[in-house]
Amino acid sequence: MIKNKNILITGGNSGIGFFAIINLLETKNNIYLVIKSELRKNQFLKMIEKYFDKNYIKKYLNIIEDCDLSNLDNIKKIKAYFITKNTFLDVIVLNAGLQYTGSFYPKVSKQGIELTFAVNHLAHFYLVNILKEFVRDKEESRIIITSSDVHNPKSSGGNIGKKAGLNNLVDFRKKITGQFINFNADESYKNSKLCNILFAKELVKKLKISSSKISVITWAPGLVIPNDDSGFFRYSKRFNLFGYLIFSKLAKNILGISESIENAGKILSGIVTDSDLNDVGYIHLSNKLISFKKHKLVESNVSDEANSAELASKLWILSEEICGSFGFITFNI
Repeated sequence: MIKNKNILITGGNSGIGFFAIINLLETKNNIYLVIKSELRKNQFLKMIEKYFDKNYIKKYLNIIEDCDLSNLDNIKKIKAYFITKNTFLDVIVLNAGLQYTGSFYPKVSKQGIELTFAVNHLAHFYLVNILKEFVRDKEESRIIITSSDVHNPKSSGGNIGKKAGLNNLVDFRKKITGQFINFNADESYKNSKLCNILFAKELVKKLKISSSKISVITWAPGLVIPNDDSGFFRYSKRFNLFGYLIFSKLAKNILGISESIENAGKILSGIVTDSDLNDVGYIHLSNKLISFKKHKLVESNVSDEANSAELASKLWILSEEICGSFGFITFNI
């Protein structure tokens, strides 16, 4: 069990990440939480104070404020924070994610990039590039990325609606910047989860070249439906609230296919701390439904497209080019 470690987490102020933080704080790990705004910070602190007293929170919880991950400018603040604090990390958890399935029009970041790609992939790509030098090169060190099995068109969620597919990146840049050709919000989300895995695969390949001991882990939490208006589905609910409520009730109570947000958070904290995951190189874990309302975390295969080393390399180069086009220079990991 990994304890007393420095852990950076994105997407930790609500949803799965929030409950992961609760578990990690209980074992006295030092949490560095990236939060988008003052409002989100205040909401988070109000919730977390129900679990820990203020002195305990002050000792183990560090908040990096005003960091909207969709804006690449803000990500540089995170590096500046660790330079100022002279702090090194043991684990980076890339958990922030959004989807707005149901929208007919793309949302865009400050840099004009389709928002799902900007937050779910590009922000995390840039963040790892500029923070790699702050991650201790040890066997228990790891970079964890929350992906989804919907990246796989053969999965139960991936084969519904528009399927994931990058088409060898032909016209992909036009899909995510400027022209947004043939925009589909559902496809954009699934593609971003595919990008997560391709990024992880190329990252671990680059780490191996430098003989790094840092492991890269992607995981799929399964279908997780929160009980409030925060977290992952907050945007999608706006476009089809009635449909969401019916689906939520069906998935939770009748079909029993959803995972509780508390359990998903516990699983994520386990991936952070489990010593069996030391020095694994790369692994993809999936929280599989095995019976009514029962899941099990298992090592799982990724899609054929996600296994393409050529595509992973091309996506890395494209991500570097997009960052560079806005003046955000990445480093050769």
